[in-house]
Amino acid sequence: MFNFIKYSKIYFSVALILALASIIALASFGLNLGMDFQGGTSIKVEYENKIAEIEQIKDKLSIENYELQSFGDKGILLKIKNKDIEATQLNSILEELSIEGNTIIDSEFQTISPVIGKELKNKTILVAIVALTAMLLYIAFAFNKVSGPISPFQYGLVSTLMLFNDILIPLGVLAFLGKYLNVELTIPIVTAILAVIGYSINNNIVIFDRIRENLRLYSKLAYSEVVNKSLNQVIVRCINTSLTTIFVLTALYYFFIGEGGIEYFALTALIGIVVGTLSSIFLSSPILSKWAEKK
Repeated sequence: MFNFIKYSKIYFSVALILALASIIALASFGLNLGMDFQGGTSIKVEYENKIAEIEQIKDKLSIENYELQSFGDKGILLKIKNKDIEATQLNSILEELSIEGNTIIDSEFQTISPVIGKELKNKTILVAIVALTAMLLYIAFAFNKVSGPISPFQYGLVSTLMLFNDILIPLGVLAFLGKYLNVELTIPIVTAILAVIGYSINNNIVIFDRIRENLRLYSKLAYSEVVNKSLNQVIVRCINTSLTTIFVLTALYYFFIGEGGIEYFALTALIGIVVGTLSSIFLSSPILSKWAEKK
């Protein structure tokens, strides 16, 4: 039987380093907010033939504050932030996007008002706060009859702390990618983060529930021993459950790589689920054990 509690200081040190690195990345670079949260216009164009060089299109554009990227062999996506484009301007931009000898066969146009983008950003923050608060209250209620040195509120508190950790690290990675690869925070990525919250809390509940059962069965054992026994009993289940999701997300990432939306949804969820699985096993329960020792 592996002794998880014995090496808890190593887990805490690694987690602290990753958390600090994420905080530094967020403080230094910030999050590169996408058009969903800032407002703006996106124009997707598909050509008849393959695009030889995207730089030749950039040289023709007369607009400012834009991002141009290719998708597939025959398409480009133009994003213009913080600006609404009228129909007359759209025609002018499409003319600038035209390539001699390569006909535009399809185009899509989407615009989001900066006011709506700001409102969407505020609602997203509110949803995240409500979700975290609801998780804390739910766990405190679900474990209100647990015997032992740890109170129901502490179960909820440690779960919430782990959720912050599980969210912080993917956000730190996104801040880094936003700085150097121009990856934007979009609605699909926020959806991935909210999914990570639910997934992480599920792993914690599985482990905490086994601790609750073992506290009844092994009432004479020390709390740390009960925690260690419980982790050994559920670790295979937690890892197998996470692996099934990780395989799907990995396939999504590689299948949609270069598509600009789904790949970063998959990457964010992948990082969050890996971090969440490890934190639920190596951090949350050892923290409870340390609190019990102090009591």
